[in-house]
Amino acid sequence: MSTLLSSHGQLVLNLRLRDASSFENYFVARNREAVERLQHSVRNVSSTPQAPASWLYLWGEPGTGKTHLLEAACRTAQELGHAPLYVPLVEKTSFTTALLEDVEQVPLVCVDNVDAIAGDAAWEAALFALYERLRAQGGMLVLAARPGPAAIGLRLADLATRLSAGLVYQLQPLSDVGKIAALRLRAQRRGLDMTEEVANYLLTRFPRDMHSLFALLDRLDTATLAAQRRLTIPFLRGLE
Repeated sequence: MSTLLSSHGQLVLNLRLRDASSFENYFVARNREAVERLQHSVRNVSSTPQAPASWLYLWGEPGTGKTHLLEAACRTAQELGHAPLYVPLVEKTSFTTALLEDVEQVPLVCVDNVDAIAGDAAWEAALFALYERLRAQGGMLVLAARPGPAAIGLRLADLATRLSAGLVYQLQPLSDVGKIAALRLRAQRRGLDMTEEVANYLLTRFPRDMHSLFALLDRLDTATLAAQRRLTIPFLRGLE
């Protein structure tokens, strides 16, 4: 999902979310509790926050769907008529800490790649201040990073303590069976018929991480459409 800066310097969500960034397209496997908790929390956010503040921290290795779930949360909030804020800290060189200011009235703030600011005093202070303002206003904060809060390497001890005090979920990677099911689910949502045999073929002949597999699915969707062919193993062999 791409983002842009508003005239006020704040990061705003590009409404053209990726087709994959929905809860329906996320294969939950062993992450059901985390996903259901996130869905429930997002569906209960308010444009005029009055309830106690809530925050949720997702962590896990690459390919477990952290960014996907943050985007899905933003999509759901948009569908409910809210204006969420998505902040990809991996792109922090493209903007300044000012984008975290004056957003406490936003009902849902999703901060991705928190580990990208570990050791950066200015960014850590800005995130801590955002947390405090959202807590005072009753907003919801969802964060994601590779390590858990205690292992992220934050120098600001108060920030690490605050992040650990909310709901923390470690996202579990998919097994091979789960990867096949996730591929088939993603293909189905795109209107692409993928058999279990085809999914297994992809898993055994291409990079096995989910980022690569989903990128491959994008290319195959385009290729089958251009060739007006079904997604079969002979078709795949012809592309190799």
